[in-house]
Amino acid sequence: MRRRAACTGVAARASRCRFGLGRTYNQWYPAVPPLHVCYGGVGPGDYFGKALAEAYPTATIWLVPCAIAGVDIDFFRKGVRSSRRGEFQIPPDNHWNGAYEWVIERARLAQEKGPIRGIIFHQGESDSGGAEWVGKVAGMVSDLRTDLGLGEIPFIAGELLRSGCCGGHNTLVNQLPGQIRNAFVVSSEGLGAMDQYHFNLAAQRTFGQRYGEKMIEALGR
Repeated sequence: MRRRAACTGVAARASRCRFGLGRTYNQWYPAVPPLHVCYGGVGPGDYFGKALAEAYPTATIWLVPCAIAGVDIDFFRKGVRSSRRGEFQIPPDNHWNGAYEWVIERARLAQEKGPIRGIIFHQGESDSGGAEWVGKVAGMVSDLRTDLGLGEIPFIAGELLRSGCCGGHNTLVNQLPGQIRNAFVVSSEGLGAMDQYHFNLAAQRTFGQRYGEKMIEALGR
């Protein structure tokens, strides 16, 4: 079973990631943590990939990490400039107006390897409780599916930490399947916290496994 991911490093294109990881921006590498920025830790993508690799032992699972910690959903909407744009960097050199164009570029590179089979999503703390969030996410998914020619591939969203600051936002997370065709929600029930925003290490692993199981189910395994 093989898992590979594309480096998102925050330095300029073709530069090395920090801390001696030896990764090059937008080049494939074995999918071991950190999957996103080179100074990150373990997130759900790690055990998500492991679950898929176990379910499809003869396949190569290609992961395309596109997370930016702390951003609002407007950061990832097509044709929208977030009011918080100046607070965050978008790899490789921060030239994008928003992260939607960045995701599209990376996804098209991934499509050179094969079809995109699904999207996993975890966001909401920066938009906690905002009723318009559901419609914004639905619009983003529609644009991604259209612009990348994905059809109605599975879209899987995860609940936020229940014991933290934003557990109430899960009411909105669970509205997504009613607004997005072939969408599913992964429960965060029973998962432990590192702080009011973040799952602890054991929870990240369990959460990733849950994402993987839900994707396998959605793909009809």
